[in-house]
Amino acid sequence: MFRPVISLLFAATAFAQTPPGSYAHTKHALGAAYQNATITPGIWISPNDVSDQPAIWPATKKMRKDTKYMLFMMDLNIPDSDVTTAAYYDTLVPGLAPNTTTRLHWWGGNYTIEDGNFVNSSAGLAPYTAPRPRDSTNHTYAFYLFDQPASYAPSKAALDGTYYSEIGDARFNFSLTPIVEAVGEPVAATFFLSDEV
Repeated sequence: MFRPVISLLFAATAFAQTPPGSYAHTKHALGAAYQNATITPGIWISPNDVSDQPAIWPATKKMRKDTKYMLFMMDLNIPDSDVTTAAYYDTLVPGLAPNTTTRLHWWGGNYTIEDGNFVNSSAGLAPYTAPRPRDSTNHTYAFYLFDQPASYAPSKAALDGTYYSEIGDARFNFSLTPIVEAVGEPVAATFFLSDEV
């Protein structure tokens, strides 16, 4: 009689590092902090406190110093009206809430662990762009850390600089599906909420 409840509680706990209902899951924590705010899953942070790229560190012993990683930051609650018209709704990557899609805020590769933090020696495929929520709806900003196997090659679009512009439309409607299909589920994650102040 209690099995469904127990199963639901277990599922919620197992993926507590990723936003409920989001795609790409992990139960492993990722350490992340801005100058004035340390991220814990689901915490609300003022957009005034996220202008600079956060520090990222391994929060689990599962991560190894001899491994390369990729880091993504996504907004999972972009109003779809910001992106396209009704004629194109069928092609949108679904966000967490109805009538929302996604936006890529950061894509960095070649991360390794040095002195307890993630560092990289290459330019980001999508340099960090600070969240700028323009409405009172809570936006969900999720960080995903993936293994970066030696055999992995980013898409041609990414290598050609498609996501480099911080204000370009290419960052909207971004899907993690090709990443998960290439390298598996994220090895760690965390997320925070923010809205217009």
